[in-house]
Amino acid sequence: MPSRDEHLDQARHNSTFYAAIDKSTYKDWAATILFYTGLHYLDAVLADRENKHPLNHPTRDRAVFDSAELKPVYGHYSALKNASYNARYKPRTLFTIGQINQLETTHLATIRNRVGQYVTI
Repeated sequence: MPSRDEHLDQARHNSTFYAAIDKSTYKDWAATILFYTGLHYLDAVLADRENKHPLNHPTRDRAVFDSAELKPVYGHYSALKNASYNARYKPRTLFTIGQINQLETTHLATIRNRVGQYVTI
């Protein structure tokens, strides 16, 4: 199972990729990258503090919701997850650059700040 540090490395890797893409052209991929970045931040805490290693999204959803440390950001995680789902499975979903910015600066930033209270990012 991936360790805390491996999840944090993957989150950093995803963030680097996000910074490198043209978000106005690839808004669907931007939403997906932001979700998986947040997922790895959350998985880092679950691995480190609760020795949990979710292998699928429903298990992770429950683990985040049940975690005293992470439950406060469950809504932000869900917003990222829903945006990613829409980007991947509803190709007619059109995101604005403002929506992508909100996913980053509100939802992912809140997750990152919360996770930073428990692990060094």
